[in-house]
Amino acid sequence: MKKIAALLLILVMGLSLVACGGPDKQPAIDAFNQASTAFDEVANIINANPDGYAQEVFDTMNEMADVLLQHKEVLEGDAEITEEKLNEMIAWYGDVLDWVDSIKADLEIE
Repeated sequence: MKKIAALLLILVMGLSLVACGGPDKQPAIDAFNQASTAFDEVANIINANPDGYAQEVFDTMNEMADVLLQHKEVLEGDAEITEEKLNEMIAWYGDVLDWVDSIKADLEIE
């Protein structure tokens, strides 16, 4: 639980820093911001009542939080990223949003 909370805080604090990327990264940065914000919202809800969720949900949350953190570092960095990698990242953010929508539907949250 502490790991999830710490990763969430890192993601939230990093949102403003991610916006400093170059123009080639901007679509990925925008998708990252949208996915990480939605992820944080659901993770906070789940963390507020951890007994109500299966271990699989926490495992998925931890995996997603780890990947989001890795992507944040890549998007903030100065290293050049291929268009293919950026597109893969954007597609994965869509998967995150789909997972968030699924959890919200399970929780009956709009």
